[in-house]
Amino acid sequence: MDSQNHVRIDLTVADEGGRRMESAPNGVSIGAVGLRNWQVDRIDAPAGMFDGYDVHFIKVNYELELELGLPWPTWFEIAFDFTSGEEEERVVVVDAIPRFGTYAETPKAYVLNQFLNFVPSADSASAHALLPATTDRVDVFGIGGSGVRWRHVSLDETGVRPGSYAAWVVLLTPTGQAEQRVGFSVRYDLPFGPGAEYRPTQSPNEFLLRLAPSTEAPGVVTPSLSASADESKGEYHPSVFICYAHDSPLHKESARQFGNLLVRNGIDVHMDQWDAAGRKDWAVWALRLINAVDFVVVLASPICRKVFDGQSEGSDNPGIRSESKVIKEKLHVLYDEWMAKVLPVVLPHELVDNIPEALQPWTADHYDIKQMNREGIDELLRAMTRVPRHTRPPLGELPPSVLKPLSGTES
Repeated sequence: MDSQNHVRIDLTVADEGGRRMESAPNGVSIGAVGLRNWQVDRIDAPAGMFDGYDVHFIKVNYELELELGLPWPTWFEIAFDFTSGEEEERVVVVDAIPRFGTYAETPKAYVLNQFLNFVPSADSASAHALLPATTDRVDVFGIGGSGVRWRHVSLDETGVRPGSYAAWVVLLTPTGQAEQRVGFSVRYDLPFGPGAEYRPTQSPNEFLLRLAPSTEAPGVVTPSLSASADESKGEYHPSVFICYAHDSPLHKESARQFGNLLVRNGIDVHMDQWDAAGRKDWAVWALRLINAVDFVVVLASPICRKVFDGQSEGSDNPGIRSESKVIKEKLHVLYDEWMAKVLPVVLPHELVDNIPEALQPWTADHYDIKQMNREGIDELLRAMTRVPRHTRPPLGELPPSVLKPLSGTES
């Protein structure tokens, strides 16, 4: 199997019936997506984090090629799955850029902070990654899971331009693993017009990613202790896993709307309703995310309370059962760390009484969302960003009168 430096996916067209057409003699090959010289650098993880894993800083180079004269795609997506093959599903994408948005004005520089997250840097010369300016919108999917994909969307009528692109990934692999099998796929759309007889298609591919041996010294990328996650740049996006029970259609829909609200306010949210495509082991999926995100939000509800507090019998609600076990285990073993990471939330239709006792609804903070808007989640956002509503004023001087001893008290 080829390494990532010799892999390409041919882009072809198929008829409306789904039959793949031969590229010869009909000439329906329209281009390709190729991978170019990935750069893999092993880095040291912060002390006490990611035990049992090697950490790799990877620059992903890829190229979109189209035949001359063809219209540019209105959108284009490239995806990498790090669990293909027979390896155990223990690979995690800690962070990746570009994350989301447009970068039209100037290139943007990023460094890794002590949590192995990309944060903006004012010093381009010492940056670990430099994103070039582009007028397309770029979104990333899969952070915290075992795969990552980037979607380029044209914001005007010209389409996404062919050419070279770059992205960066922080990847965890089991300690000592020398190579990683990677599934590689592409999706795209070409504006053939309303009367088109063909539609775009492609065949996924696989390759082996050569990893830097853990016996070698770390490379040139060193996480920066000074690049903290709460920088005032406004571009840090805390990652959150939403844990909730499917009590009712109302509760499930409210959970989705709550997730949407957090995303619109800069929170990188992960929840089951957005990741339901394809068959997966949901227990492994949840475990990976709970271990990877900055915060775990637990939505109060009757079923959630009963499951967390050991009052639910039978085999119903397997999702919240497995998630509650992981969360309670973390609180038991690493209480000081996870006390601040697990955030009980009460949505407008719910009651504080339905926060599990295991999460200390009355002796610790909880977040009662009275209304589903920016003001309603203000305290929750402050808990995630560590920005208090009020700050302590500077320490003043004592009045002169209190510095003099009272009469009759001298010894």
